[in-house]
Amino acid sequence: MVDGTQIASSRKKMDGESLYRIHQKGTEKEYMEYYYYVLEAKLMLGTKIAVSIATEFVKNEGTEVEKQDCERKACWRLFEKLKKEFPRLPICICGDSLYACERFFEECNKRHWHSILRFKKGSIRSIYEDYEALRGLEKNPQTEVEGKKTVWYDYVKAIDYRGYLVTVAEYGEEKEIRFTFLTDLPVNKKNIKRLIEDGRKRWKIEKEGFNQQKKHGYYLEHLYSYKYQAIKNHYYLIQIGHMIWQLLENWKKLWKKVKQSLEQKHRRLLESFKKENIKNYQVEIEKKIQIRLE
Repeated sequence: MVDGTQIASSRKKMDGESLYRIHQKGTEKEYMEYYYYVLEAKLMLGTKIAVSIATEFVKNEGTEVEKQDCERKACWRLFEKLKKEFPRLPICICGDSLYACERFFEECNKRHWHSILRFKKGSIRSIYEDYEALRGLEKNPQTEVEGKKTVWYDYVKAIDYRGYLVTVAEYGEEKEIRFTFLTDLPVNKKNIKRLIEDGRKRWKIEKEGFNQQKKHGYYLEHLYSYKYQAIKNHYYLIQIGHMIWQLLENWKKLWKKVKQSLEQKHRRLLESFKKENIKNYQVEIEKKIQIRLE
């Protein structure tokens, strides 16, 4: 999953790398706000654990810039990091509608990655118009009863956008609730429900990640320093601490059964982090992902 968030802001001028926005421009109350923004790639483990695997800060190169850095530019840099750190890992990027563009498809395609993007009408209008025109002809809709509500699924495959073939998949409920996704993964009536569920997991990066770090004691948005490196260090420490907390929280039943003191548990946990090598699990993960794609 890939998403971005603001981590600090101030009216006081910060380091040259900070972004800025002008409020109430052209009025007597006009003022400049400086802020820092970060783009994060998180790996979803199960349904409740979202851990950071790569970070890219959105930053300016100096205070006087004609065109500021932005989330999309940072995204391409983040992709380079992911490919360098995990060169053989099959990756499926889940992201919001901001990334629905030709450059995104190009960047994923050259790395042989897949993607599931939240899709809105205004993201790429031609794709949306083709979907609306073809959905009645394709006859793919299916309806299910989930608890007390009726839901439906629909999709149109192989819509061409500048040489890239994409599928539009949609989920809806009775009360005009609709979620639309754009993907290059194979879609059919058997797997569309699972694909929609995977697409909706993108919100976990906000709910299980940034939201907890902002509102539950991590103080992600608090400005502890005006020094950029100190702000980055603080951010990385939050990601490490939050990852450990998620593991302990979701394994608390097993954690309580271990007949050791809290100090012993923490010491053993630290030692396991030092000894375990994530690359040992790479082959097994690749096999599981390949089976799922088939």
